[in-house]
Amino acid sequence: MGAAHSDTNLSKSELVAKIKARLESVDPVKAKELGGVFLFNITKGISVYSWTLDLNKVIVYEGEPEEDPDTTFTLNEHHFKQLVSGREDPRVIMQAGRCSVTGDIMRAMKLEPYIKLD
Repeated sequence: MGAAHSDTNLSKSELVAKIKARLESVDPVKAKELGGVFLFNITKGISVYSWTLDLNKVIVYEGEPEEDPDTTFTLNEHHFKQLVSGREDPRVIMQAGRCSVTGDIMRAMKLEPYIKLD
C-alpha cells in the first residue's frame, strides 16, 4: 500500500517526529504568513498525548504551548493517524464530529500541507 499505510502503524510520537521533519522542508515564509499556534490533544482511553504546531516560529514540539493556542484539536489516536496519513479528509473528520476543533477554524482548514505525511 505504500507509505500512507505504514504511517498508521507508527506511534503518536513517531508521527509527530515525521511532522516535525516535514515542517523543516516547508517554506518558512509561507508558514509564518498562515501563522498561529495549534494544539493537538490525541486521546487513547483516558490518556492524552499533546503536541504543538507553532507556525509563528515554524516549530513542532511535544506538550502544550505556554500561551493559549489559536486552535485546539481533540481527537482519538485512530482519527489522528487517519488525518496525518491522508487516509481520511480533514474536513470529513471535523464535520463528522470525530475531531473537536476550538478556536480559529478557518485557519485550521489550511493546515493540511503542514501535517499531512506523504
